[in-house]
Amino acid sequence: MRIKIIGSGWFGCHLALSLLEDGHEVELHEIADGIFTGASGKIPARLHLGAPHYPRSMVTQQACKDHQTDFLAKYGNLTRAVPINIYAIANDHSMIDFGTYHLVLKNQIEILTIHDPAEFGLQNVEGAVMTGERHIVIDKAKRFFEEKLKDVFVFNSNDMSEEGWDYVIDCTFCANDEYMIDRFEPCLVPLLEGEAYKAVTIMDGPFPSLYPWNEDSNLLSLSSAKYTPFSKECKTWGEARLLLDNLSKEEIKKQADDMIQSMAHFYPHVNDFRVVDYMLSIRAMPLSAADTRLVHVVKQSDKRIRIRSGKIDAVIEAEREIKRMIYE
Repeated sequence: MRIKIIGSGWFGCHLALSLLEDGHEVELHEIADGIFTGASGKIPARLHLGAPHYPRSMVTQQACKDHQTDFLAKYGNLTRAVPINIYAIANDHSMIDFGTYHLVLKNQIEILTIHDPAEFGLQNVEGAVMTGERHIVIDKAKRFFEEKLKDVFVFNSNDMSEEGWDYVIDCTFCANDEYMIDRFEPCLVPLLEGEAYKAVTIMDGPFPSLYPWNEDSNLLSLSSAKYTPFSKECKTWGEARLLLDNLSKEEIKKQADDMIQSMAHFYPHVNDFRVVDYMLSIRAMPLSAADTRLVHVVKQSDKRIRIRSGKIDAVIEAEREIKRMIYE
């Protein structure tokens, strides 16, 4: 079959590679002049274990565990272990207490309880644990796909047509329609230079997360449930794009500074780090009140399929659903 994929983030690149391996003729169209220019290259590339990050959603917990197993079997060489990975419960405004959180975790994964969080530079937390976790090395992943797919990329392309193709698969994080989308969030993730061996995630509510990005370059990403989105009111991708395009450098810096100070309340050492980049992207949030982050694949017509990306490690699940649709 002749298959056109639109969007060269993680989902588009993985599907292109998988369909090529199945013997199909594939073109991968990208509106920019390179890959991973959207959310795939500008958000923390955490491989979630499930319970630590989503203690209130059993569906997401199980999905994360299943997705990680599949992902590591295919792309484990593009990941790296986090040397020190800490999850802590804030003293105030958390949606879960440390006793409940600890119970949820110990029934599902191996954890090490931190008896004195201050020894790890933490303050204003009720309790903390350490657990093993891996993250994707984005620069390594980009090089991998650039080599594997070098003959199928069509850059600077906004060609959405279906003519001449058996299928068109939209992997643009719903940039072209709002079906089953609640809102589009224009997002900021500062990239910091500092000691990149330690991850610190504050749970469970409007809190920040400091996470290794590339240990070899001493880079970490900083995100926040409160400060990463500039807005939660954009109903279309275009609205979110317009908001990002009209932000001043001062507004972006102010949002990053607020995020850093939010983390410094719990982990003061972040003040010793230096901001080296402000990564901007747009994420599509699903129509769901539940705390779930599952991939959604919908067949929009006889020829067109759209993916709402979930976590990066859900690419294998998306592939299975796509192949079920095109082979049935």
